[in-house]
Amino acid sequence: MEQWINFEPSLNQRLNLESLDEQQNKARNFALKDHSLVRGIAGSGKSLVLRNRVEKLINEGYDDILVLCYNRFMNGWINSKLEEKDLSLNVECKTFHSWAYRIGYNFDWDDDPKKREQIISLVENNAKHRYQAILIDEAQDFYDEWFKAMLNAVNTETNSIFFVYDNTQSVYGQPHRRKGEWSWSKLGFNVTGRSQIFDLNYRNTPEILELAWQFIVPYLERAKMKTGKRSKAGGDIGLIVEPVKKSSRSSSIKPVLVKSDMSASTIAQQIKLALNSHPESSIGVLLHPYEDKKFKQEISKYLWSLGIENHAPMNPQQRNHDVVNRPFVVIDSWNALKGVEFDAVIIAGVDQVKDLPNPDGDFQEKAGLYTAMTRARDHLIMLYKYETPVVNQIREILTSPDVLDNDSSLPGKVA
Repeated sequence: MEQWINFEPSLNQRLNLESLDEQQNKARNFALKDHSLVRGIAGSGKSLVLRNRVEKLINEGYDDILVLCYNRFMNGWINSKLEEKDLSLNVECKTFHSWAYRIGYNFDWDDDPKKREQIISLVENNAKHRYQAILIDEAQDFYDEWFKAMLNAVNTETNSIFFVYDNTQSVYGQPHRRKGEWSWSKLGFNVTGRSQIFDLNYRNTPEILELAWQFIVPYLERAKMKTGKRSKAGGDIGLIVEPVKKSSRSSSIKPVLVKSDMSASTIAQQIKLALNSHPESSIGVLLHPYEDKKFKQEISKYLWSLGIENHAPMNPQQRNHDVVNRPFVVIDSWNALKGVEFDAVIIAGVDQVKDLPNPDGDFQEKAGLYTAMTRARDHLIMLYKYETPVVNQIREILTSPDVLDNDSSLPGKVA
């Protein structure tokens, strides 16, 4: 059996980012009062800045802080990072749904705009408790009504709301917010002079980032989402910023497209081989959101039989874990693992990604796969059984010339 992943060649290039660069520090240090935002490409350190922003708020005397995100795994990561810094006593960290449920919001309301509006009045009726500061991760996945509710949940004296987002990872709708004519002021937010764009990707190797970006661009264009370099973004909220590669992250290991029987035993055996090369590594097995849960269970079962600890959540409650710290093997849908990252990612079933007639819906389908690709720090394996347009597109990109700039070639960037 040919080995898919060998960690040894990539160990020297492993990501260990904890300190902030100049742009990240600027965002962290925005005035604590009033609204501010960061939009940035995948892997640019948005969540890290958010954590550091929490630390700054606490150091400045804020002691009633709410941190919200969309998915449970991301919530687990943020909680663990706050605990590392002994910050969790001052902070309430929740997914939006778990926070809103306590005041009467129902998960089933998400798909009904009229019902979603009830969150605004629910928060107004709970106005006795207003937070000194609110921070929102994965803001691209929040509905407009949720944002409007936040305006009623923050202390009127501080009005401190800080949020980070990336429209390229927008897999849950909100297509109107991806267009150039849209503005956050329509929801009551004023971020003039307090917004920042991150374009430097620290997480992914240049080889992985090239594939992910070249894959998603045609679908951005079809959905009429403009792309361009950070220098051209200005105040254009709808411009999707082109990422910049971190040249020092390269280990010259390209992503691999593998025709496979897609059996649970094969995937489990390959994970064992990978961990034999370096046990202190994290691996994510990412599945299409509509993949049968039985497949997830089968992979998990084979891994346990090989003596490999793993986590394969069967319900949302089982996603309340910090799965970022090494070593860890997780099997779940790529939507559920949005925001999480691994030393290696195995995407089991790129051929399951469909071509949809509606441009916005098609973009969301492809954005899921883009998000899955960008979960991989150093190694990306993509499995398929059948030839499809998406498989052919990936194959062509893997032999195409690079299109992205790297940090060493740009003025003012530090390699």
